[in-house]
Amino acid sequence: MERTAARSHALARLRTAHNPLEPLRLQKSRRRAAKSNIRKATRIPQRGAANNNMQHIRPTTGLLDDRDEDWRDTLFYWHGRVTWVGGERNVVSWRGSWLSTVASHAPPANDFSSSFNFFELNFDVDPMRARQFASGDMDLRALLQLSGEFRGHYLMEPPDGAGYRRAYRDDAHEFEFDDRIEDPPPEVGASDPLPPRAPQQIPGAPLLNVFVVPPPPRTPRQPGPYVLCAARGRNEFGTFVALGHARRFRSGAEDAVELTLARRYVRDDDSRLRWPLRDILRGVQAPIRVSPWEHSLPCRLQGDVIAEQQRIEAERQRERANHVPQPFAAQPLAHHTDEYRRMMDRKRTRD
Repeated sequence: MERTAARSHALARLRTAHNPLEPLRLQKSRRRAAKSNIRKATRIPQRGAANNNMQHIRPTTGLLDDRDEDWRDTLFYWHGRVTWVGGERNVVSWRGSWLSTVASHAPPANDFSSSFNFFELNFDVDPMRARQFASGDMDLRALLQLSGEFRGHYLMEPPDGAGYRRAYRDDAHEFEFDDRIEDPPPEVGASDPLPPRAPQQIPGAPLLNVFVVPPPPRTPRQPGPYVLCAARGRNEFGTFVALGHARRFRSGAEDAVELTLARRYVRDDDSRLRWPLRDILRGVQAPIRVSPWEHSLPCRLQGDVIAEQQRIEAERQRERANHVPQPFAAQPLAHHTDEYRRMMDRKRTRD
């Protein structure tokens, strides 16, 4: 028994011995692994002792992490039905569920019905619209030029992935419906999956076996009529704009209004946050204006990108004009420039 233990210790020392042919990082890694195996082999198990030194490390990354700008590519689709509640404030409720995806088309209706991300948002209407909703007449003309503010809550898992779903609320959420009704013809055959994208072959590179995943199927456009809707707001995750439509839903004896909004989080300097909602609706200029998230809800407007580039170029020209040449000893080092400081600030924020 003692010979076996001595032999294992000798083999472990040979594994941790210095080998000049291996990189230093690999040598350190092998030595740490060998020492860890020795400690595990010689450790005396303690019965009934709880492992209290284990700490739960919460992940610092999440869906809405500030360190990753790509999360703004995600669209959050909110889909539900508009129902009459009543009361002194003439309350109308919008209840349903929401889903997130990077695709530019809404998920199928079955995905919404199986989602646990429920929401309930309420808004008030004037007495004339209230009488129409109270009578059970779900005509879309009652929504024309209707504006107001959503209030309510929605369920979501914390962005860091720790914990169960809890209720979140928007700090501000305003909306406005369009002044006309759209009634495009329904689509036929659009539920078939889209053809997979062909892999891009780099000239001169060897041909590799690329596994191409076809995109999810696109839900065909349902029969109308439709009324476009625009919204925007802010919460603890950032500022957002939303575009969507309300549709008259008829199925047998069931007659209701379905409202679908696609929310996209944008930068704080986005121009759409300062525009009237009426101008955002007018900006939807596609041949078929329904489903505006497919063509009229980009991450950034081209005008904002051009304006930012012009601002950066103007600042550079201003710095060149005000630059005073200094002797070499007085000049800052390369790693002490403003760009380096900004990079280090971003790194500290990430850590």
